Amino acid sequence: MKGNEKRSVPRQELKEKIIEKAQVDQEFRKALIENPKRALGQSGVQLPEGVTIKVVEESPRVLYLVLPVNPGELADEQLDNVTAGFCPDVGAPAPHRD
Repeated sequence: MKGNEKRSVPRQELKEKIIEKAQVDQEFRKALIENPKRALGQSGVQLPEGVTIKVVEESPRVLYLVLPVNPGELADEQLDNVTAGFCPDVGAPAPHRD
């Protein structure tokens, strides 16, 4: 696979890589909270038109519970396609800053 070739990434794997990057790259974290679709797009993640992504940050006193789509509304493979995309920068270590 060439370096700029697109490939699908399973939804859970993509989610884990985004969280990992946000934990080590504070600029990415801030951008992800302010404008998630743009931040992901700049990292090479392509989301389909019409898909909205919301990012919230937990705190020690606030916990979020995300309910999945009701069974029958979208198949698992359709959910995977919603967040599928090529993400060369997501999961890569943050550049060292002095």
